[in-house]
Amino acid sequence: MHHAPPPTDHQLERVRQAIGAGSLTHARRIEGGLGCTTDVLSEGSTRYVLRRYGPWYAERGEDAAAREARALELVQKANVPAPALIWKDTEGVFEEQALVISFVDGAPDLTPSHPFDWAEQLASNLARIHGITIDGDDLDLFPTGVGEEVRKVEESPELVLEHPLGEELLRRHFQLLQHRVDTEPVFSHTDYWPGNTLWRDDELVAVIDWESPATGDREMDVAYCSLDIRYLGMDRVADRVIDSYRDITGDPLPNLAQWEAIGLCRPMPDIAKWVPAWAGMGRSIDEETARAQHTRVIEEFLERSG
Repeated sequence: MHHAPPPTDHQLERVRQAIGAGSLTHARRIEGGLGCTTDVLSEGSTRYVLRRYGPWYAERGEDAAAREARALELVQKANVPAPALIWKDTEGVFEEQALVISFVDGAPDLTPSHPFDWAEQLASNLARIHGITIDGDDLDLFPTGVGEEVRKVEESPELVLEHPLGEELLRRHFQLLQHRVDTEPVFSHTDYWPGNTLWRDDELVAVIDWESPATGDREMDVAYCSLDIRYLGMDRVADRVIDSYRDITGDPLPNLAQWEAIGLCRPMPDIAKWVPAWAGMGRSIDEETARAQHTRVIEEFLERSG
């Protein structure tokens, strides 16, 4: 995990000039996130968010800042609640790729007061994201990608095999792959889960963390979102996400089980590494409970997909 140091006074002055702010100070760091360092900047009562991307993006020749900047433009046009792009660092103010985006007053909600309404909002906003049309240069910026999880499953399965159910899960994945249905790829967030949404007064006010959007199967986002909800012990709520998405889009999601198999491999070999992120979002769960929940969800998946 890479975290950049707080911005220097000189860097803050450069950003202030670039965005036309009257003054700018570093307010605080937003903890969490594996691919990005996120800081809140203040201009009096006005707040901004500075996002700086880990060095591996540049090492792989990826411009994560350009990708997120364009994604934010697209989702804003589609009326998907999300931060607005304010400035992209094209002058090397920071060593890392960097953006400044608007601050959205909200917080992740992993303990919803009205869970079925919460699920329906997650589904409806995901359907709106998948309805965004991608063409022209955007096809190069958001190529159809297999994703890190697929590479782990198909090219480097060692981490999966460390889990007691890893071998059986891999076998099921390849069985399901034989029955894959070719579908039209859609614009995808690729890490759509409740922790990447902000809520205020029980309303979803922003979908965040747009550094890795791509085009691909719509089932990927649906599977990842619903599985994360199952890990938190809310199976009926996860089912509501899937059912609501199907109702809204009319899509039967023929490849959902295949993507569930891949999604179940994401936290392997040990889901305990996700516990601090859940705790930081107000969901209290210890490591042993997290492992037990992951195992339970895998076992239930293997039973219903066999």
